[in-house]
Amino acid sequence: MKLKYLIAILCFNLSFFLQAQQDRFAELKQQLDLITSESPGLEEPVDLSVSGISVTEFLRALGRNNQVNISVAPDVSGQVVNNFSNVTVAEVLIFMAKQYQLDFDITGNIIHIRSFQEPVPPPEIVIPRQVLVTYDTATQRVSMELKNDSLVKVAKALTRQTGKNIVYEPGLESKKVSLYLEDVSFDQAMDKLAFANNLTVSKTEDNFYLIEAIQKAAKGEEGSQRFRDLNQTEEKALFYIDSNLISLEVDNQPLDEVIRNLYQNLGIDYFLYSQLNGNITLKVIGVRLNELLNKIFYGTSYTYRYRDGVYIIGERKLEGLRETKRIYLQHRSVEKISEFIPGDLKEGVELKEFNELNSLLVSGSYPQIVELERFVNSIDKPVPVVIIEVLIVDYQRNNNISTGIELGKGEVPASSSTIYPSFNYTFNAAAINNLLNSFNGFGALNLGPVTPDFYLNLRLLEDNGILNVKSTPKLSTLNGHEANISIGNTEYYVVEQTNITGVQNPIPINIRNFQSVQANFTLTIKPIVSGDNQVTMEIDVEQSDFTSRITPEAPPGSVTRKFTSMIRVKGDEMILLGGLEEKNINDTGSGVPLLSRIPIIKWFFSSRNRTYSKSKLNIFIKPTVIQ
Repeated sequence: MKLKYLIAILCFNLSFFLQAQQDRFAELKQQLDLITSESPGLEEPVDLSVSGISVTEFLRALGRNNQVNISVAPDVSGQVVNNFSNVTVAEVLIFMAKQYQLDFDITGNIIHIRSFQEPVPPPEIVIPRQVLVTYDTATQRVSMELKNDSLVKVAKALTRQTGKNIVYEPGLESKKVSLYLEDVSFDQAMDKLAFANNLTVSKTEDNFYLIEAIQKAAKGEEGSQRFRDLNQTEEKALFYIDSNLISLEVDNQPLDEVIRNLYQNLGIDYFLYSQLNGNITLKVIGVRLNELLNKIFYGTSYTYRYRDGVYIIGERKLEGLRETKRIYLQHRSVEKISEFIPGDLKEGVELKEFNELNSLLVSGSYPQIVELERFVNSIDKPVPVVIIEVLIVDYQRNNNISTGIELGKGEVPASSSTIYPSFNYTFNAAAINNLLNSFNGFGALNLGPVTPDFYLNLRLLEDNGILNVKSTPKLSTLNGHEANISIGNTEYYVVEQTNITGVQNPIPINIRNFQSVQANFTLTIKPIVSGDNQVTMEIDVEQSDFTSRITPEAPPGSVTRKFTSMIRVKGDEMILLGGLEEKNINDTGSGVPLLSRIPIIKWFFSSRNRTYSKSKLNIFIKPTVIQ
């Protein structure tokens, strides 16, 4: 069966090759046919018999004898041994192309003959396989389907989707991993990924996941590789290596000697800029080399940097150990960000704000920059936006009752009357005398006329007013920043000033200025969003209104209502702030002593004016948090 299968494949490939060759020669014949009108020699019959002539000379002679422009490329080779009789020049050229693997390039009526070269197939487009890693942010569960995927791509995919930083050991860039997991926690996924692919994974104190290859330790004391201080006769400085984890214990040992012994026994290249001064006392168990160096150099003026496979060690201020980096902020402005960085992180680091790129430019030792960048990234988080919907309802109600009878003597007002809907009737002397004359003649009743400057006023009035004002502003602000709204009214009053100019002939100059006073409604809200989507709001409300003027020229009076509150609500919940209520009752009157106090008849012997006003301010607030 296998032999038959191979034969079938060979036959198919052969037939495909022959078909391709036939198509090529047919195309060559079409090209020659197109220039026949300009090169009639292609149709001339040929009778030739040659033996041992080079292909180049044969083609040149063929073109020269038949007046056909033929150019032969230098790469054409071979010997011609053929006999041609009663064939055209075009047929001879097609035969030569088949026999000696030639190809034609035709320009005008010039035929350029060269060796045939197989066309280069187009490069195969390889679509990279997608790393199948999914992460559910709600449940923080991971699913993976890996099959010979690059460890680099898997680490990138996990870091992007989970936000957890994964670092792999140098040399694992070409490592292929395979694994299938469904709905497991992130730590379980990392453990199984390491177990299934002969790797180890560990979590550092700063929440980094380190992936390393499993390396078996040399068999020594306690199953690990043990090293001794080469400069000590007694074992005062020992360290162990087990699965790339170093345990070190030193007691008041010179820092310079500890570093030299460590690197010499590990067989790692290092470079010291200068001698390391001071002694150290340290005991650590099961840490990696970089973490060990951080502990050794912590609090000293020395640092290290790994570059091109060599550990460079020296003072932090040296040029080779300084690092310059741009830390880009994604979610907040770089302005004033340096004020939030602790002083110990900025010590020994040059820091500048680059507003145009929203970045920090830092220069200092590499470990300090790493620690500074880690802190900046920890506070560079999206700031929630709070949309505050405010509904302001200002309700005002007024009631004024004016009653009484007024008799007077003096300047007589013009006679006027209002009967409906209110009653306000004024009688002058003529109207009163006409009324009195209508009563005369009823028996002994004879009141007589009144004086010409006598008048009478009857008043029974009631005024009611209701004012309901609503406004619905909408504010937006960042978490922790104030949002303000102010609605006001401005009134003016006249201030007159008289200046006298001149001494012998003083001239008074009157100056009138308009001064303004304002009555505003001001609302200030400062929202603070907590982790459970609740909003704590500091609210300041101040409202001022105008009151009546003492005189028309006097400035208007004002009354102010103000309160401050701090509340906490859930997002999209509405709260009501009330209590800004004001009531005014003014009851004045004048009348005849004693008689003005007697019920019922007091209305005929007095004049009364009663004013009642009530205003109430309600504020509805609804915060909405947008992450």
